[in-house]
Amino acid sequence: MLQPGGSRTGGPGIHATAHSSASARPPAHRRLGLVLPVAILIASLVGFSAAPAAASSTAEQAMADRVMYLMNRDRKARGLVPLRRWSRLNTVAMDRASSMATSNSLSHDAAGGDVGTALDRDGIQWYGFGEIIGSTNVPWGTEAATYIYKLWKSSSYHAGVMFSRSYNYVGVGFVHRSSDDTTWASIVFTDSRDHTRPIAKNGRLSRSGRTVTFSWSGHDRKLQRRTAGLKSFDVQMRRDNGSWRTIRDNTTSTRLTLRHRKHGHSFWFRVQSQDRRGNLSAWTKPVRVWVP
Repeated sequence: MLQPGGSRTGGPGIHATAHSSASARPPAHRRLGLVLPVAILIASLVGFSAAPAAASSTAEQAMADRVMYLMNRDRKARGLVPLRRWSRLNTVAMDRASSMATSNSLSHDAAGGDVGTALDRDGIQWYGFGEIIGSTNVPWGTEAATYIYKLWKSSSYHAGVMFSRSYNYVGVGFVHRSSDDTTWASIVFTDSRDHTRPIAKNGRLSRSGRTVTFSWSGHDRKLQRRTAGLKSFDVQMRRDNGSWRTIRDNTTSTRLTLRHRKHGHSFWFRVQSQDRRGNLSAWTKPVRVWVP
């Protein structure tokens, strides 16, 4: 079964399911039917409903980490850029997995309906979105996560979502239903604006007499698409235990030289980078030079 997907740029918005059957969501103007061969056998859940158990956050994290590792490993093998996990999408994916577990139904409608509506409700910006969902009675934990991932990967349609060039961010959600020991999963993908922090790095800090030279570097973290690109740096200095002050603001330089520093003082430096969307890196760890 196929359900409509979403895109605000004319590209595909795909949804997919992994289990004993599968579904995916192509662009809204296409509605096709698809049933995949039975992948696993599970006990019938018809007529039986129970709330999902509160699962260990450590287990959920390990499962999400496992799927992210496998998916990004396989993306790299295909020459693609790894997807970046987004905590706000994790929340959406967890909510959708929980809804399926509660209703005991594996479908995008049971997960909460249209993903775009959920993203809009939570104030999450997107140009396109996708979702893959799954369930298994393989024992809860990374074994279940790995098994569901293999189901998705074995389906060309689902692999097409995971290995798409259309997305840059992802959220992963796993929920355990203890009443029948089943695992429910949702992965939500978006094509969104770059909101990932760039990187700033200290370079060399040296002194010659009373002249101090400091260098630095940085880069913007690459996304599959919409990487903003590095714009500039801010450099701060403090003397001894004084306050930090900005000595270079929005500079594109990667080196400075300060002459005639006062004798008998320590000079500390740190740097921060900014990308073209205004995302700021963390400040680098302060480095120190002594002027005797």
